[in-house]
Amino acid sequence: MILQPSGTSQARYSETDFSELTDNPLRIRCGIYMAVVSGTATLETATDTYRLVPQMELSFISGGIIHCHDRSGDFRVRVFTYTSELLTQIALPIDHIYFDYNEAHPTYIHTPDSRSQRTWRELLLWMDMASMLFAEEADIRFREMQEKTFLQGFWMWNFGTIQERIEIGAGFSNTQLIAHRFIRMVKAEAVSHHRADYYADRLNITQRYLNKVVWRHTSGRTPKQLIDAQLIAEIKERLMDTTLSITQIAYALKFPDQSYLSRFFHRHTDMSPAQYRKMKMN
Repeated sequence: MILQPSGTSQARYSETDFSELTDNPLRIRCGIYMAVVSGTATLETATDTYRLVPQMELSFISGGIIHCHDRSGDFRVRVFTYTSELLTQIALPIDHIYFDYNEAHPTYIHTPDSRSQRTWRELLLWMDMASMLFAEEADIRFREMQEKTFLQGFWMWNFGTIQERIEIGAGFSNTQLIAHRFIRMVKAEAVSHHRADYYADRLNITQRYLNKVVWRHTSGRTPKQLIDAQLIAEIKERLMDTTLSITQIAYALKFPDQSYLSRFFHRHTDMSPAQYRKMKMN
């Protein structure tokens, strides 16, 4: 299972087959970095779908709701997680453009050439170090210092490998940055803000321009479609908690009432929230 930081820890390491994500979506409330060591699977977030293959890296700095299916029997992934507070503490010396790149390109598949294979071996060494320091059974001294040193060193090494992934001098267009910032905002704020004009105002652009930018950089999806996809993922994740009524979920996600949420959910999934909950519980 994926170990998330808890208590006084700000970084954790685990090895898993993502079986805990097969039936139900899981909310990861922290940054997560993964290395697929064997097998294949499909990983979905609210806004994207990724086909996982060996020697593939994935990184979600802001966490999110994830769901895994179509796993092969030999699928295994190595993972370390870290809190947003820890990332804030170590990120200051690192140019923000690298984190923008990570948000825009969360995956990378290593190629057979010697440079890429060397980088893959180095990544596994970082995973070995994370295992030594932050696995469930690890008991280290000066943990806070070790967490900061590890995460800052890892990201500095990681960003030093970017030249093998993109052309030298390649940068971000203004429209790319707007699209990436919009998606990041949706992941964080869709639970409270369901309308595209809110995000356009926050980005200081018109809604028409936001539609144009998002359409261009998300393979023909609209801002509203991405907001709705995030909301559906939020609803599904909450439906797994049987202590919450549909009315409570509607209130938490700022829907006018239970019937409005139910119609919204049915329109996107062809089933009611109660039917979805029953299917998953069975």
